[in-house]
Amino acid sequence: MSNVFGEIDKSSTIIEDNVVNYTQNLSSSANGVSTIKIISGSQNTNYWNSLNNLYYTSGSSVYGNEIYFQNTKSNLSYQIAGNKQFLTKYHNYNSSSLISIASTQYGEKIKEGTFQLTDLGNSDSNGNNPVIVDDGNGNLYATNANSNFGTLAASTTSISSSDNFVGNIFYNQGLAIISETGSWSGSVKYSDLANNYKLKFDSFHTITTYEYSINLLPQEYNYSTNYTLRAPLSGSGDYVKYSTPYLNSNFTSSNWQPYITTINLYQQGDYDTPVIQATLPRPVRKSDKINMRFKIKLDI
Repeated sequence: MSNVFGEIDKSSTIIEDNVVNYTQNLSSSANGVSTIKIISGSQNTNYWNSLNNLYYTSGSSVYGNEIYFQNTKSNLSYQIAGNKQFLTKYHNYNSSSLISIASTQYGEKIKEGTFQLTDLGNSDSNGNNPVIVDDGNGNLYATNANSNFGTLAASTTSISSSDNFVGNIFYNQGLAIISETGSWSGSVKYSDLANNYKLKFDSFHTITTYEYSINLLPQEYNYSTNYTLRAPLSGSGDYVKYSTPYLNSNFTSSNWQPYITTINLYQQGDYDTPVIQATLPRPVRKSDKINMRFKIKLDI
């Protein structure tokens, strides 16, 4: 057969999803990172109202009882607050700091348990900068606060108490909100943070891999599309050679087999523009005795 087109056996196609994480190290001045100071009833009221309606509205079917997220995973690094996201402090405090991260930086979402904000514009008497991380469930807390509030070493409240949290993070939207206005240290309040800082988190990307199997039988695909192999018509110039569909007799004998350099995949009925083009690293001679199989992988 002299065909150059054939159908793929779809039953042999393999589709796999693989998650890829990349650690991002960004600053407050990086592209795709912005910070907005929000004060309810005063400046930037629209931001406060929008966040309240989207994430903090009390009594809705989704956010009832001020608990937004129930995590069923058991292998999280942090098992805090009964795997719940607490939202009450947004309503208790009228001011907050909104950190918005573009999807170009985090992909599909920020990976849970990897967010870390280090404030560079403030420090305590020992020179320590405030560090705020997430607990894997959408809550933010300070790891090194110098007051009872916000520290894992707090003696007045349980580690599982919602009182220990200073804000929330919404992983799928790339939003981190510091709503606590109390003291991180004796001289630094949480409302003073998020002006000059650095961020560290893992982005989350799902890569879908499609693997197509191309099977060639010995009697198939023994025709070349290389125009330099065309036979000139009698009495015509070489320019006709490139327009004729007939191969030169030197390339039609049983001893000659074409070499495969490129495999194109087309949509059904459209053979002009390939959807996928796979170029082999070197030409492969087509066998006339055994079946040949090529595997093409496409990552999306």
